[in-house]
Amino acid sequence: MSNAVVTPRRSAHSTRRALLILALGAAVSSCAPDSMTNRQATGFNGYLKTIGEVCYPLLIGSSSVGEWLRNLASSDPNYSYFLDMTSRLYYGKISQDEYRTGLTGFLGYGSTNDASFRCMFRNLPADRPSAPPA
Repeated sequence: MSNAVVTPRRSAHSTRRALLILALGAAVSSCAPDSMTNRQATGFNGYLKTIGEVCYPLLIGSSSVGEWLRNLASSDPNYSYFLDMTSRLYYGKISQDEYRTGLTGFLGYGSTNDASFRCMFRNLPADRPSAPPA
């Protein structure tokens, strides 16, 4: 049995860390990708289906994005980030360079990243809308 004493400073540090983790989790979960919240977003959903098929295996970093899309869901916590960023790309809210940088920074670098991004960009519809349907 240990006689260790938790000092108030250590306890305050742990509390701040726990609050930071909770805040980060809330921020990430509040990103509601249109494909998850708007079934009317048929263009975006169609784009996801297309890149899931045409760009397969679609690997970014160590993440098998193609499998996420083929299964229409994933329990991987990075899936929501991928959908949010892809929605922003699709609706023209971010550039292709911002998309590539964001996903690579989040999912990591991999030898297949360049081919995956090229395929995803090549399959973006030219006439896509600037916002999801209401």
